[in-house]
Amino acid sequence: MHHTREPVPRARLARDVYTYLHLPMVARIIFFALGLKDLLAEAAEPDTPPWGVPLGGFWITVLYGGVGLYLLSLAACALRALRTVHWPLLAAVAVLALVAPVAARLPELVALGLLAALCVAAMVAETLSENGRRRQIRRLALEEQIAAEVEQSRWRRQHL
Repeated sequence: MHHTREPVPRARLARDVYTYLHLPMVARIIFFALGLKDLLAEAAEPDTPPWGVPLGGFWITVLYGGVGLYLLSLAACALRALRTVHWPLLAAVAVLALVAPVAARLPELVALGLLAALCVAAMVAETLSENGRRRQIRRLALEEQIAAEVEQSRWRRQHL
């Protein structure tokens, strides 16, 4: 995997993942949280119907579009860092795009529940499709950590 990369390509990988690809993820989380806060505040008002009013185009873009862009950022990180395409994430984005026009006409809490269900389904599909990659990455990281500790112990024995 990438734990044996040379320092310069590894630094480029870190730069790409933690700046160019991570920033959109964080921005989408903040954007989604602000939209969710406003939506729930509106739904809690006494004159709002029990399940809320239909979301409409703006809020569907904020919520569904924000989650879709977050998932695209995750897929882009996986592509850049692991050189693998995470099809469940891309499929989830496509499903969100297809469902969003219908969800825009649903009451806000129903549309939010639908979004949550779609996200849970996407994460279950992603987890089931990972095929041991997470375990392999954890094993490689542990091997790298152990090798670094062995080298540090060797250095301490020689110099301290």
